[in-house]
Amino acid sequence: MKWISLFFLGLMLITSCNSGKNQEQEAEEIPLEQQGKQPVGQTIIPGSDSINAVLAVENDAYDFGKVKEGEKVEHEFKFTNTGTSPLIISNVQASCGCTTPEYSKNPIAPGEEGLVKVVFNSAGQVGKQHKVVTVTSNAVSRNTLLHLRGEVVK
Repeated sequence: MKWISLFFLGLMLITSCNSGKNQEQEAEEIPLEQQGKQPVGQTIIPGSDSINAVLAVENDAYDFGKVKEGEKVEHEFKFTNTGTSPLIISNVQASCGCTTPEYSKNPIAPGEEGLVKVVFNSAGQVGKQHKVVTVTSNAVSRNTLLHLRGEVVK
């Protein structure tokens, strides 16, 4: 009885060793230029070897003129994806806590338009103002700067 158990155990070890060799052979058959291209934790989309999204802003600066302290200024920066790949905005960040940006998290198809809405709260911000909003995306130019300017008076 022991001999039969040892025989099957040995048979399983031999079989498992052979299956590992087949996996190594399959890995060797993948062309070298394709091995190791995919970064860890990212998905490769077929046909997307190069990103060709372009974030073209209609006007990257807005001058709100003079406002009284405490007023809120709102502006929408409009842009178009003039590239050939979907545009994905991953982050929009203002240079100051008094400025709040909002943006769509959905991909923007080639030829489609999108916007970044910015709200500036002038409370405690007396004087000339220049707020910068950085839009980070998968576009050819990764970061796009939007400028909000004006003056807050008492």
